[in-house]
Amino acid sequence: MRKFLTLIISFVLISLFVSPAANSASVVVITEPTHRLSNGVFFDDELATKLNPAGELGSLIYSPSRGVRSWLVDPATLSEIVAMSNGYVISDGWEIKDAQVSGQEVAKAWLAQFKKVTRFEKVAAITYGSPSLTWINKLIPNQLPYLNAVSKLELESFLGRVSEPVVSPIDGNQKIGTSELNIIKYAQKQLNLLATVVELKELEPYQLRLAQLLNPGLNDKELKRLVNDFDKSITKLRSKLKITGGKFTVTAAQQELPITVVNNFDLPVKLKLSIRPINNKVVASPLKPIEVAAKSKLQVMLPIEVFASGDSQLLAQLTNLENKPVGYPLNIKLKLSVISPITTWITSGAAILLFIAVLLQSLRRVRSKGVR
Repeated sequence: MRKFLTLIISFVLISLFVSPAANSASVVVITEPTHRLSNGVFFDDELATKLNPAGELGSLIYSPSRGVRSWLVDPATLSEIVAMSNGYVISDGWEIKDAQVSGQEVAKAWLAQFKKVTRFEKVAAITYGSPSLTWINKLIPNQLPYLNAVSKLELESFLGRVSEPVVSPIDGNQKIGTSELNIIKYAQKQLNLLATVVELKELEPYQLRLAQLLNPGLNDKELKRLVNDFDKSITKLRSKLKITGGKFTVTAAQQELPITVVNNFDLPVKLKLSIRPINNKVVASPLKPIEVAAKSKLQVMLPIEVFASGDSQLLAQLTNLENKPVGYPLNIKLKLSVISPITTWITSGAAILLFIAVLLQSLRRVRSKGVR
């Protein structure tokens, strides 16, 4: 099926890549759906088989050339072959198993042969991951120029020379279930939010990974597994910006609570800390924007004012400078053991009124005795 898809891609894209003056040139397409999880671990060894001289990808570069060729290459596929050439392991389910893998030398040989046969021929990148144009337009249309720019840079970095203009993605018939579709939409939304506070290069692996998931060559079983795996990686990504400090006992009407903001990204971030009480027993003062250094923690003193004793909570949320949420919210539990000013005023007022009542009663008695 995948070999057939590769042939279809070749036929569809040939008119976009080959100029009228070079119609005699054959187009060779190098693309393969991902064989790795989000953490870079391979989940099977099929890629190694396909890289052999008799395999689907091997035969494309080892077979003798009968004329001029031009090449359409998915940098995502090249990236996985390079990873395999550097040594790899294979996962079994979600666990890494001890397995004899033989693809490292095969991958090294394939890469060397690919550079050799393409040295004097035209090479262009396909949009990273060879995603479906239909789903790109529906889910991440604004990301297409970015994906194409990354594709061209990665291919040129591998080749060590300038490549041809990037070829747009194919329009494959990929079926995506409702659950997987919701995860992908959610992931893109989180990437867009994080992009407002984090440098794009820190989010690039996740954006490129999402494009790989839209490759029509993935079957239903693979897609479900890979989307769920991607969802877990997005959860970890969001957790790189977080708030710590879960419980406090408050003993004064006005107090400052130490709240710790954690930044596990490789570059500093500028944020706001939004605080919302769940009831009227306590209020929190707004805080100024903060900057948290890379790979560090910052303690922020949060001023609060208590109006009544009992239990309360503060909902803490990191936001960008436009007050849009990033990271996960935190419920801060409060045990309020303090007599508030209002309570004090009421108690004091009641005591004064009682004193006046007693005084008036005493005066009445004195007057009563004088009349007698």
